[in-house]
Amino acid sequence: MKIALATPIGLSSFGGAERKIVEAAEMLVRKGHEVGIYALPYSHPGRKIKIEKVIGALKYMGVDYYEAKRHKVAADVAYMVYTPLVWRKFNPRCPAISGLHSPLLFATNDSLITFTNPLLTTKRYGSLKYMVTFWLSNTIKNLDLAGFNAVRALNKVIKVKHRRVYYIPDWVNTKVFRPLDKDDSFTVFYSGRHHWEKGFDVFLNVATRLKKSGFKMRFICTGASAELAEGTGFLDDYKLAEAYSRSHVVLYPSRMDTFGGVIAEAAACGTPVITTSIPAHVSMGLPLIYANSVKQFVGAVMQIHKMWTEQTSEYNKLAQRQREQVLRYDAAEVFPKFERMLKEVA
Repeated sequence: MKIALATPIGLSSFGGAERKIVEAAEMLVRKGHEVGIYALPYSHPGRKIKIEKVIGALKYMGVDYYEAKRHKVAADVAYMVYTPLVWRKFNPRCPAISGLHSPLLFATNDSLITFTNPLLTTKRYGSLKYMVTFWLSNTIKNLDLAGFNAVRALNKVIKVKHRRVYYIPDWVNTKVFRPLDKDDSFTVFYSGRHHWEKGFDVFLNVATRLKKSGFKMRFICTGASAELAEGTGFLDDYKLAEAYSRSHVVLYPSRMDTFGGVIAEAAACGTPVITTSIPAHVSMGLPLIYANSVKQFVGAVMQIHKMWTEQTSEYNKLAQRQREQVLRYDAAEVFPKFERMLKEVA
């Protein structure tokens, strides 16, 4: 079967959705399908990586990568990371599935964690751009999605009206993301873009408060260094898995989400996760620790630090429970559902 995978953001950003598109291409090729990746020449602000190695690996597997302002996508079926109206730039000439990956487009008022209580202003959404996009998408999304043959939602908390909806979560490769030995010094790790949406400002505030309180901890983040946090630069999956595993706790203060990919990866590596109690996270059904303010995140980190230093057996039990329960999202369990969806819609 000939399959097109399309994303409005180029692979140079290599965020969560872009990573999954590349992973899907790799696994579909192994299943004997012919795959092409189509992208628009845009990237997330402040994040751009060199992708020669990624594209080289794709070409080695026989996956072509096309990046242009407009496409004419022809295949047996197309899977498209959805952005309102923008998806039409791919001009699909085949049955098309809309993948609802963007949390901003399908967040609800009660799922936006703000760490303050402002009215519905730009403070609530981080910027005027976020606020306008949120309201625009909620106004037109159901009408716009009618142009697709099917819709794939990563989580059942995402409410969308369409005649054909598949609820299929993201997957995690638990053979890559697996437990390793922890570092000697207590380490707090953040993985993700340095954006308001992901709560990076909260991570930095937590680091500042704990450092001022005299706690001897390392704060590490993917990407560039920032204030008290050491940056790792870009990490491929194997190095990212090692960073998760060697850390003692992962902070994921994301204000909105469709599926907690960072949560699943960290849990698979046996590292406790502190995250926000938005519906997308709670519905994952994992033994997570929830916090919805900087103060709560600080207290939760201190709790994990005490558990690691004084109650090691309890810490290990928590890590083991996470690893065991996240196996429901293993690629071997989830990816066949994704492939079956493509075949059915084609």
